[in-house]
Amino acid sequence: MTELWSFEHSIECPVPRAFAWQFWTHVDVSKLDADVESVELNGPFAAGSRGVTITRSSGRVEWRIAEVQPEIEAVIEFPGPGAIGRFRWTFEDLGGGTRITQRVNIEGEAALPGVNAIARSLEEGIPAGMRKLCQAMAEAAAVMAEAAAPKASTAAPNRPASS
Repeated sequence: MTELWSFEHSIECPVPRAFAWQFWTHVDVSKLDADVESVELNGPFAAGSRGVTITRSSGRVEWRIAEVQPEIEAVIEFPGPGAIGRFRWTFEDLGGGTRITQRVNIEGEAALPGVNAIARSLEEGIPAGMRKLCQAMAEAAAVMAEAAAPKASTAAPNRPASS
């Protein structure tokens, strides 16, 4: 199929790559996007698994996981008659942080009539969505770090016995 449009955006998140991957593959992202009512993954986060997203604007959207390299990359495809949208997510270690990149492309002549409207929407929405995702990751990591930190004792200090 002929590529009609592509877009790429990256963001640096202050969380380790393993944490970013785990968060992205296991958290209900519908909490991060006001347009999304629900996301359902049928099976593990692995190549070949399928899912459904219910959105307020587009209704039921079916997708499949095309490729997975754990903690490195995943490709999610949104197939349609004579067209396909591919969302490639990559996770790059930045020494304590993670660069997350999302590359989207639309292929197929059947997408031609609506590609400009879709492209505009994605070009506006992807950066904002990735900022929200990164912020949610950072907040979750902070909560986990706080929960794991040793608690300071609130008991009165021991006083030597008076003589």
